[in-house]
Amino acid sequence: MVIKQILRDLRKEWSWAFFYAVVATMIAMAILYLSVSFSSVQRQSAAIRSFVDQNVIMFQLKTVQMEANREATVLSNESKQDPVDIMDYLQHILSKEGNAGSFVFVGNDGYFDSKYEQILILFGKYSDLSGLHYDGSMALFVPEAHKEDVGKEFLISGQNLRIADSAGSKYSLFHPLHFIDSDDLMLSNTLILCTRDFQTVNGMFPWWGLSSEVFGRMVLVDPSDKEVDQLQRIFYEQSGTLYTGISTKDFTQVTTSASIRAHRLYIWFYILSGVLLLILLICNIIRVIETHIADYTVHHLYGAPIRTIQKRVGGFVLALNMLPIVGIVFVLFRNEMTLWYVLPLGIALVAGLCLFAAMYASKRIGTMNNLQNLRRDY
Repeated sequence: MVIKQILRDLRKEWSWAFFYAVVATMIAMAILYLSVSFSSVQRQSAAIRSFVDQNVIMFQLKTVQMEANREATVLSNESKQDPVDIMDYLQHILSKEGNAGSFVFVGNDGYFDSKYEQILILFGKYSDLSGLHYDGSMALFVPEAHKEDVGKEFLISGQNLRIADSAGSKYSLFHPLHFIDSDDLMLSNTLILCTRDFQTVNGMFPWWGLSSEVFGRMVLVDPSDKEVDQLQRIFYEQSGTLYTGISTKDFTQVTTSASIRAHRLYIWFYILSGVLLLILLICNIIRVIETHIADYTVHHLYGAPIRTIQKRVGGFVLALNMLPIVGIVFVLFRNEMTLWYVLPLGIALVAGLCLFAAMYASKRIGTMNNLQNLRRDY
């Protein structure tokens, strides 16, 4: 009986009920999607601050064709320095005493357990920059999903390596040009090899051309001008391509700061829209009750207990909010329940609205009953 009354009330207010349900669902889903995205941006922002604090300089290939400067070439030949062996240079700069770092992904071509699809090799300082610390020249880390392998030993290309620890559930990989978040599938089945011995690892994977790959994501931690110039000169001598360095602070001021501000503005816009929609909902609940108070009173006069009227009004409000709740659940499941605490908060809010509507209807019917003596058993 109560359900029939609720459905009848919805039919009477179908246009407003439909508008509210659709708009509320859109706002709730937008806030959740932006919150998930913003949490990723915030993690990226924390990594950026760490890179900025450590004065990390990143390097990029300059693809613009440049004509050779003849005068500079003559001067260079006159004061020509002894050529630097690239392998010796990388061995030194990516060692414990060096201040460079880089990372490379290597496919699992039968090196170890097939559940790991690839190896992420962190050279030099990059393990410290990404929050992985170890002793010795090499160490293995596993993703949190495979932490049962901690303590095991893997034989990789003739090297017997022990898994030191798991990288942690929040482990993410940041580079000013790349950001791989902790929930990215690219990291979920990846074995992490940290090393300060470039030549040994290069010998383990000789066909991957690691001496070229490391330059693609090379960074220097708090380098001097001389160290920057040396790296650029060596790369130019090897490939004939300019290799430009830029600080993380200068690079991210243009690329990331605007993204963070935009996310914040969008979230605040949708939050304010949600608050306004909530106020309008409360006002419309009051309007609906006032409009149908005579209907509720007649229902009460014909024998319906006040609790039944409360269920009818509360059920009406609950029906209005079913679609937004379904939308919230859908977004949470699509994002692996990242913001799971939003669901109980949303349910509590809807329960509060239902309780408010039920109490307000009870109060209005009680007021009319007291004024007109409609039912003596009230």
